Amino acid sequence: MSTLLFWMTLLPVVFMLHDFEEIIMFRPWLRRNRHELKARFPRFEAFLTRRGLFDYSTSAFAVAVCHEFLLLSVVSYGALLTGAYGWWFAAFMAFFLHLFVHVGQWIVYRKYVPVIVTSILSLPYGFYTFGLFIEASWLSVPEMIGWSLVGLVAMALSFPAAFFWTSKFDAFERSEKINRRPTDIGSL
Repeated sequence: MSTLLFWMTLLPVVFMLHDFEEIIMFRPWLRRNRHELKARFPRFEAFLTRRGLFDYSTSAFAVAVCHEFLLLSVVSYGALLTGAYGWWFAAFMAFFLHLFVHVGQWIVYRKYVPVIVTSILSLPYGFYTFGLFIEASWLSVPEMIGWSLVGLVAMALSFPAAFFWTSKFDAFERSEKINRRPTDIGSL
């Protein structure tokens, strides 16, 4: 296996390591920062409220991450197995560019956001793998730009599905809590 292929296979692993921070810290961070978000970014806070994000449990939020992880993994490993490296590049660039969005969130918010530590730690992987990919010359510059756009559009289109499943899981989780008798808790 070439050095580039090795680093390419790590994309879903790096994605998941990055998203562990988001899964673990998302709920407590929202709880602690909701009032500040409302004061500084009222439209953003209203958007999160309308979408119910303040009410999602950690496990419900993890459903959205799972959806994105499965999609990224299928595209990445499918592309690697078939040699369709444009598809891998699309998934990679969606991930790599989204790290910069998180850095931008951190700069705008001016304090910790629950993605910044692993975003910064993931950037060297992104830069190194991007450099190796360019060196390999598997895609021309116009093709890389095109595949990057495909990845960004695919990522944007995947979010509604991810949060659809999150809301379904959230409804299931809430119904289980409502239907649970006090004696059921001890039997878990």
